Amino acid sequence: MRVPFSPHPHQHLFIDLPMITIWAVGAALPRIKSTLNSIGSHIENVKEQISIQNKLTGFSDQIDDVETYVHRTLPALEEYNSYRWLGGLVACSVLTLIVTFYYLGLLCGLCGYDRNATPTRRGCVSNTGGVFLMVGVGISFLFCWILMIIVVLSFVVGGNVEKLVCEPYQSKKLFQILDTPYLINEEWKYYLSGMVLNKPDINLTFEQVYSDCKDNKGVYTALKLENIYNISDCLDTQQFTQNVSSDFENMEVNIDNIVLLDAAGKKNLQDFISSGVDRIDYGAYLAETAKTPTKVNLLTFAHGLEEKANQLPQGSLKRSLASNAQTVRMIYHGQVVPLESPMKTLHQSIQDLQHQSSGLGVKVHSIISSLDAAQNFIANSLSSVIVQETKKYGNMIIGYFEYYLQWVKISIMEEVAACKPVATALDSVVSVFLCGYIIDPMNLFWFGIGKATLFLLPALIFAVKLAKYYRRMDSEDVYDDSSVPGTWHLNL
Repeated sequence: MRVPFSPHPHQHLFIDLPMITIWAVGAALPRIKSTLNSIGSHIENVKEQISIQNKLTGFSDQIDDVETYVHRTLPALEEYNSYRWLGGLVACSVLTLIVTFYYLGLLCGLCGYDRNATPTRRGCVSNTGGVFLMVGVGISFLFCWILMIIVVLSFVVGGNVEKLVCEPYQSKKLFQILDTPYLINEEWKYYLSGMVLNKPDINLTFEQVYSDCKDNKGVYTALKLENIYNISDCLDTQQFTQNVSSDFENMEVNIDNIVLLDAAGKKNLQDFISSGVDRIDYGAYLAETAKTPTKVNLLTFAHGLEEKANQLPQGSLKRSLASNAQTVRMIYHGQVVPLESPMKTLHQSIQDLQHQSSGLGVKVHSIISSLDAAQNFIANSLSSVIVQETKKYGNMIIGYFEYYLQWVKISIMEEVAACKPVATALDSVVSVFLCGYIIDPMNLFWFGIGKATLFLLPALIFAVKLAKYYRRMDSEDVYDDSSVPGTWHLNL
């Protein structure tokens, strides 16, 4: 591309070089603007082609289904929760009742026990203590097997969920188990990549997705959607920047007909130097212009004539001297005074000319040399300089677009559709709801009930043995020990 330039007739010595650059770049601007506009259209197409929205729509539909199911089953869960609370209260009440009977039996037995009383003559308080102990034993036999079943079931469910879900989830070992190749689907090496990307050989794991979501990365990065649609390839500006660069590189500026100082102008300057303007005797001119226009002061002369006339008697001579004095004053005011200001101006102009003409030949030669150097630069280097600076401007524009596209790429990969809410929701469901709200209370329940049930066995044996010494018997056995004559034994 060549941009011709013809200087204006009234600007044959000096021209506006910046306008040349503007005209040169202006010729290439339509193609450059078209290329840059195509980049914007391409970005719009990329936005429509990215499948993140489809993935998010499917995921959102699944979340909506889960939410609908939760809202539908929430009343039943609340009802079952009341049953769970009531069952726990009944179990604790049974244990409390057994312990209460044991304590009452011990209290009454200790208070009413009489060492000297025979089994058939034991007191009412002691007998009541024995009855309380046996009632506790009876209730233990009636309900302990139910408590044991509850403890076993709670232990099996709560203990396994705690060890197989809650603790592995906290240590992320659960994700490692789920990421075991061919575990969930025998045909897929990695289940998550097969489900999301339809490419089961890509290393997309639950642990990696969970960690990326905890770091608040975008869905594009977390799910490795570049394996479906590579945003880096679509936002590659190389194909566009090459067109812009080629437009600037092919641009040329034609300045062959630009002449700063032609031969006639150079001859005029040389003739001016040789005219002898620097050899004028400015001192003589300054000395003459510094003098007054008249040799004497006309006002003083006129005043002297008037004094002389006043000393003379009346007559024609006196009148003539007075008339001449008046004429001298008129000459001074009419001719001398108007001439003084131009004389001063002429004197100042001669001084200025003397100052400016000092070294005039050297200055003119320097101007001619500078114009020759400038002409040589324009003829040999100006075109390349203009093209080079124009390329810098083009590279600056391209840099802005590259920075913008890089920002778009980072936004899509890191910020758009950040999945931290998904990780937070999963933590809430598993850590808070399942483990914290259900499993931990269940484990606490079976551990407390199991420990109490375990201690019921020695308490039961102790109560049966002790009730024999507190209860009143209906009869007592007396037998004779023949081995020891005269000794009677009492059998209870």
